[in-house]
Amino acid sequence: MAEYRALCRRAVEWEESGRDQERREVAGDRRVRNPAARRAVVIRSGGGCENPECLLPDLPYRTKAGEPLLEVDHIDEHAGGGRDHPAAMIALCPNCHSNKTHGAEQALLTERLRKVAAERHAAWAASVA
Repeated sequence: MAEYRALCRRAVEWEESGRDQERREVAGDRRVRNPAARRAVVIRSGGGCENPECLLPDLPYRTKAGEPLLEVDHIDEHAGGGRDHPAAMIALCPNCHSNKTHGAEQALLTERLRKVAAERHAAWAASVA
């Protein structure tokens, strides 16, 4: 409780100093993503999180456009050269995506999801043929 109060005081001091109005120029570039690859992953997911260990796989949440609230993630970072192809991408609910990106077992989860994405892609690709 004391730490919370101290942090709240710091937040007020930040606002009072005007730092909350500061701007920072952000520069950089990003690799262009393929919208077809993203859409294919959403379709493959059936509107649910593709993490088999998800606590809420049948995601009830929707975007403003009525789409499932899923985040399509590259198994290997797209910015770092990860492939922009459904075989290397997975649809995750916001919690699972955050866990994959920031969680304590990030590496283990990434490897599990790599297998899931590859297996799901192979099954969908074969069923189309």
